[in-house]
Amino acid sequence: MPKQTLNGNCFMCGKTAAKTAMKNHICKDHDSGDEPCLLIKAEGAYNKDYWLFFAVPLDAALTAVDKFLRQIWCECCGHLSAFRKGGSEFGKARKVSALGVGDKLLYEYDFGSTTEILLTVVDKISRPKQREKVLLLARNEPIAEFCETCQSPAVYVDAWEGVAYCEECAEEADESVLLLVVNSPRMGECGYEGEEDRWIFDPKNLS
Repeated sequence: MPKQTLNGNCFMCGKTAAKTAMKNHICKDHDSGDEPCLLIKAEGAYNKDYWLFFAVPLDAALTAVDKFLRQIWCECCGHLSAFRKGGSEFGKARKVSALGVGDKLLYEYDFGSTTEILLTVVDKISRPKQREKVLLLARNEPIAEFCETCQSPAVYVDAWEGVAYCEECAEEADESVLLLVVNSPRMGECGYEGEEDRWIFDPKNLS
């Protein structure tokens, strides 16, 4: 199996760190401002190498989190989604303030080819006020995928077989089932190719 990166990038200052170290870094160095928020960790429910940290104000509704997760990790065909807490649905109209440190939510997108994301409230922090409700603070670096045939860096994944191909080897595969390799736990599902994901780490353009 190819080696996968476990590090991520801070979108505030550019620091590179592993998941737990990144959480500590955010709480130590980016807890400032006049807007109280929850710091939330998002992970792929079945592949925790995909992860995010984001801040969302206490007075925001979970609809803002739904919109954010759709844009950065999920949206392909306008599927339905839901939050669940302890097995019961947790309505999107609920305020973030209804959650506390340590609470966990399961987010489900698409009830056919379902992508499941685990959300954990890891701390309370503050941030400067901004127009958008959700502020991305950190994200895992793109996970290296390699061609099943030649071990070159992969560009496509076969949605049926789950195997990856480089540009050249993909010419021998069934084009109708190929999807782009993307930095998301929804990679290879339905028609997802990350079209709405605008959060690409650029050390020259930090928040």
